[in-house]
Amino acid sequence: MPRTILVIPPVNHTANVKASDAFLSTVTAPLADCGYYVYPVAVVDRFFKDNGVPTPGDMHSVSLRKIQEIIGPDAVMYIKIRDWTTTYLVVDSTTVVTLDYKLVDVDTGLVLWQYSGSARHSSSAGSSDPLAMVIAAGVHSVANAVSDGSYEVSVARKANIASFTQPYHGLLKGPRHPDFEKDQVRIREAIARQSSSANSMP
Repeated sequence: MPRTILVIPPVNHTANVKASDAFLSTVTAPLADCGYYVYPVAVVDRFFKDNGVPTPGDMHSVSLRKIQEIIGPDAVMYIKIRDWTTTYLVVDSTTVVTLDYKLVDVDTGLVLWQYSGSARHSSSAGSSDPLAMVIAAGVHSVANAVSDGSYEVSVARKANIASFTQPYHGLLKGPRHPDFEKDQVRIREAIARQSSSANSMP
């Protein structure tokens, strides 16, 4: 597993212009919690732009070889935001985001981890109080119209954490995580079981 990860600014295929920055600003903490060192995302973003690569789409097309030569991470994380849909109801508003993640080994180009899925965020935050739900929906509706993107950040943070910590499809623990060795043992045991099953087939 890699020790260091460079996150390329997400490609945004939605109409929400704040989505890419929101996801980029909230990706470091959950990756670090998983046991990886993450290159400062703002520095990486500025580096690309200062060197003539202005958009996330352009950044995604930079070769792994060039990234390795100039920056030298162990792996690169690519994120694509496929959908961002907010549904407004009388007492609630719900946002659903659909994402593609891909972690690629810089040396070999192999895909180390890949996940595609959706995450849901509700403005009522699970409240069962009708009055509280009305207030929450109203506050979100007004705040989202005048905010600097705080709602988008909240949605993005929840989606990133959910994606990296999926029970069966989440990102494996990195070398800085206390459970790293346990994960490696489980991986070796799973590989051994698969090899044993393959060898026992007629």
